[in-house]
Amino acid sequence: MEENARSYQAYTVSGGTFSVRAMRNAFIVTVLLFFSIYIGSEAFGYFDMALYGYLWASILCFILMTMRVTAWTLRPPARRLWKQGFRMFSSPKGWKFLFGTLYNNIGAQKFISHRSWYRWTQHMCISWGVILSFAITFSLVFSWLHFELVSSRTYQVVMFGLPVFRMPVDSVLAFMIYHGLNWAGIAVIIGSFMAIYRRYKEEKQLVEQSKEYDFFPLILLIAISVTGSLLTLSTYFMEGTFYVGISLAHQIVVIIFLLYFPFGKFWHIPLRFLAVVIPAYHALEEEKHCARCGVKYATKTQIKDVQDALSQRRLSVPIEQSHLHMSDLCSQCRRVTNRLAAFGSPVHFGQADVLVKPNGQNGLILQQEGGVNDGTRTER
Repeated sequence: MEENARSYQAYTVSGGTFSVRAMRNAFIVTVLLFFSIYIGSEAFGYFDMALYGYLWASILCFILMTMRVTAWTLRPPARRLWKQGFRMFSSPKGWKFLFGTLYNNIGAQKFISHRSWYRWTQHMCISWGVILSFAITFSLVFSWLHFELVSSRTYQVVMFGLPVFRMPVDSVLAFMIYHGLNWAGIAVIIGSFMAIYRRYKEEKQLVEQSKEYDFFPLILLIAISVTGSLLTLSTYFMEGTFYVGISLAHQIVVIIFLLYFPFGKFWHIPLRFLAVVIPAYHALEEEKHCARCGVKYATKTQIKDVQDALSQRRLSVPIEQSHLHMSDLCSQCRRVTNRLAAFGSPVHFGQADVLVKPNGQNGLILQQEGGVNDGTRTER
């Protein structure tokens, strides 16, 4: 095996590359936000100055999130994943899979339901409470959505300057919409307390948890939800008592959350949407058979991308004098092959019909190709 194949090549990105791309993407996002605010507010005609602090914090959150996503996509594996996603989801089959996966992973969250009903309920309350809060907050802060009084007892819902529907002020629908953030806050409070209880109860098993990474986000969510609910209580039941102080406290914790969002545990929320490409590898691409036992273990596209990424980092492990790599084997056959090669024994790859042997440098080399397969399947 060549020497340069054994020398690790660390992945580096020049500061200029990241700075240029991050500034470009942040500028694009800022311009799009500006025009969306301009259109939604009807040329700034419906702009709520009470939300001014939330507005700048939200804009900064979007810019920081854009920079974080830019840094993520600059990594070769993530960049390759990004490109494959655009390719796979450009067909009707890809779109069908995309919506199905979003429903399973985001809507029903089946990836966590098999663990326990408790964890599923906890996660559903937090995730959907946060997503609903984001949808309402950003719609109001960026003036994408506002309400116009068209008569003494009727409101008209306007989205991006277009009237959507009308509703009586005292209707059930109006009550549900007015208090949308309260319903989301209740769900978040329930889910957060469930998560805190589980973390304290299973503290010995959760050895990787830390206060700043696991507990701080939950406390922050509870603070936002409680102060937001107190604003409603102050308005309806306390005749506005302490409203200014509660409003200021609520704004402070929301701004802290928005600035913390791109760099803390909540980063996995947008990442969950971006990672929908990973299951698409297995569902939309041609399956690959293990070169030794013939078992389907991945897809050809996924293994090719893995080999390309490892080659760029000089971490590729090819089998000398052949077109095969160790990644052409399933995980179990890789372990068996390494163990047999360590004892100097030749290894038969039944599916590929080749015989390999140790090369004396902790690697493998082709010993015989063709005519090795006797018609029997190689045992794993």
